[in-house]
Amino acid sequence: MDTQENIMEINQPIHFKNLQLICSCSDDFIVKDKEFQQCLKGCKWSTDGLSILTNSEDRKLRIFNIETHEIDQCKKQLRRVNEIKEGGTIYDYIWYPNTVQNSDNVKLILSTSSRSPIHLWNALDGQLEATYRVYDHVDEVAHVNSLCFNWSGEEIYCGSYGKLNIFRTDRPGREFIEIPTKADLHRSIISTIAMNPVDRSIFAVGTYSKDIGIYGGNQLMYILRGHKSGITQLQFSPDGLKLYSGSRKGDNDIVCWDLRNVGQTLYSAERTVTTNQRICFDISSDGQYLVSGNCTGEISTWKLDQNTEKSDGIERVLTLNSKIPVHNDCVNGVSLHPTLPLLATASGQRHNENDDDEQILKDTDTSLKLWEII
Repeated sequence: MDTQENIMEINQPIHFKNLQLICSCSDDFIVKDKEFQQCLKGCKWSTDGLSILTNSEDRKLRIFNIETHEIDQCKKQLRRVNEIKEGGTIYDYIWYPNTVQNSDNVKLILSTSSRSPIHLWNALDGQLEATYRVYDHVDEVAHVNSLCFNWSGEEIYCGSYGKLNIFRTDRPGREFIEIPTKADLHRSIISTIAMNPVDRSIFAVGTYSKDIGIYGGNQLMYILRGHKSGITQLQFSPDGLKLYSGSRKGDNDIVCWDLRNVGQTLYSAERTVTTNQRICFDISSDGQYLVSGNCTGEISTWKLDQNTEKSDGIERVLTLNSKIPVHNDCVNGVSLHPTLPLLATASGQRHNENDDDEQILKDTDTSLKLWEII
């Protein structure tokens, strides 16, 4: 099914005041193993907007397509088309950029997991296409914590404790460029990496020590500090002039940094983060809206064309545009469709093991949902 043609035809302006549920999926995430609590850990649209990728506690990546319902032709359904099992806890996962992915039989996913090398998978058949290895000080294979392709897909940027490694995508193995970061970024794990969409020589890294590093030509240019907790996500604005950062438990703010006046913040947006897991946010492709998950089962949205001038030197807090209930558990994944007014959300978290099974079941919502933005 072609999502672009078959999901909907919408021409009216989108105000992000409400959502209409199109379809949802939870049965595909049920596991029989009682040794751990299953939960989703994010979702991501493919760059062509035809598939959604999820990560979950059971160490599996699942790929879903949106298709016409088998019985009711007027409805849509999320159909799992593939499942990829990793060897350990999955730390990061990304789609290959669509800029050079033109073949109908190639759709690639990159992932990193505990005590494993980096894997490049074919999303269509689940086969392993390539492996990239980082080694530790005793020459044993070490995992990385964060991944990012450059904009052409020709290079893979990997973050781990105290270093960045850069691979050529077409050269699997252990050949890479290494950039030490221990001296500048407080000897910490690089938890997230983001590429500037306009000046493609610039990228940003976030660390669990609360630092943000801005790099140009693989050289550190600036360090941004101000978060109260470890950084879990970075994202540039579509014009490349602003950087948004979010962190984990202990810091509810998504902070907008002004890259024209480096070190200065423009504003912040307040959400609810009561867990150390990554609570994702996303920015619409036109740069008009910011949307974030919350640990309360809601999403929050903000309009980004507000007046953001500081008053008497006090940082502005964005006015909330809407807060919408979407799940009965922590919303850890939000992903905006690249071209259509569609939002994918994912939910779940680890619950108190002291609770009885009935209470855990009542509090748990592990599901993927697809919404039309109104």
